[in-house]
Amino acid sequence: MIKQIHLNQCDSTQDVLKEQLMKDPHTEGMIISCEHQLAGRGRGNNQWMSMPGTLCFSMNLKPHPILSFTAMEMAVIISHFFSLKGKELSLKWPNDLWDSQRKKCGGILIQVHQEILLTGIGLNLFSEDKDFGGILDFDPKIRINKEMWSKEIGEFIVNNRIKDTPLLKTLWRQRCGHLNERVSIRDGEQEVQGIFQDIGEYGEALILTQDGVNKIYNGSLRFI
Repeated sequence: MIKQIHLNQCDSTQDVLKEQLMKDPHTEGMIISCEHQLAGRGRGNNQWMSMPGTLCFSMNLKPHPILSFTAMEMAVIISHFFSLKGKELSLKWPNDLWDSQRKKCGGILIQVHQEILLTGIGLNLFSEDKDFGGILDFDPKIRINKEMWSKEIGEFIVNNRIKDTPLLKTLWRQRCGHLNERVSIRDGEQEVQGIFQDIGEYGEALILTQDGVNKIYNGSLRFI
């Protein structure tokens, strides 16, 4: 049974989840969601911008059998959830979701806190910002029930885990929005350019360059 705490406002659902689990570290299946998130975090030093059509929620989940695949597993499950609602999303390495226009509409943040896995999920159900994507068709008359959506997606994740890593890799490839395309991956001052061939045994990007196949474990991807 999933326990949900829905707040009107918080700095970060990840931080609230940490606080709740410090009180009861044995609780499994908890969702922290909110109407307004003030200081959401993305991967690295990035911030997750919260807009009126944005869902922000965090869950404590058991990791994928190979920990580094956990965010990819979440992305695949969420894309499947929306495909059942008639909305096809594609995936961007390592942990983002794209809408039909190849604009970012979601992201997954995985953190480990005292041996507990915290999964932060940000999704733009719709976006009024032209620089960001949205999953649903924008209608200013519709008010998003963020509590309901967060719980529905959270329950779908819990009930549809993909423990089989080869199957997960196959499903991720099928949904990847840049497979066999020329990309650049930057991590700090280092940048690798080449063809995105596949993901490796730990979820790393396999980039074909003039010097052969490079394994990239972290970074920000863009088209070139």
